[in-house]
Amino acid sequence: MDVQGVSPAKKNPCGKFIGSGQRQMIINMYKEKVQQRLDNPEMEKLNYRQMILGISKSTGIGQHTVQTTLSEYQKQGTVSSPNKKKVRSTVIQKVDEFDKNAIRQKIHSFWRAREVPTVPKMLIAINEDETLPNLKRSSFQKILKDLQFEFVKKIVTVHFSKEKI
Repeated sequence: MDVQGVSPAKKNPCGKFIGSGQRQMIINMYKEKVQQRLDNPEMEKLNYRQMILGISKSTGIGQHTVQTTLSEYQKQGTVSSPNKKKVRSTVIQKVDEFDKNAIRQKIHSFWRAREVPTVPKMLIAINEDETLPNLKRSSFQKILKDLQFEFVKKIVTVHFSKEKI
């Protein structure tokens, strides 16, 4: 076999996730090395650290990743894919029921004062209140929707009389 034609193993970029396929490849290489050692007793004995180093070089995956994958396999018997998506809480989940009730009361106070509650006016009133969280317009609109308030567009009509001024 021509040694010059063989390219080196492609390294996995640092910080990039290792999928279940690559994890399974690490397990298969580990099993293969253990099986070779059992089949050939005259073969040079490798300790665990040297085996991890050899698997790391041949796969291009970091030693720490190989070690954690093998330890997960030895403890659980299987390997799993990492969770790539972060679970983030929404604005609605961050605002508790007490704050939602306070926002509701602020909106109703506009009606009691015989004022039309527009989104900018309500947002200013809520952000000025120290006890309530500061909200952006889009977040505030999501909370309003969760509180089951409806948005209504009002068109102002101007009536002109036919009298001359």
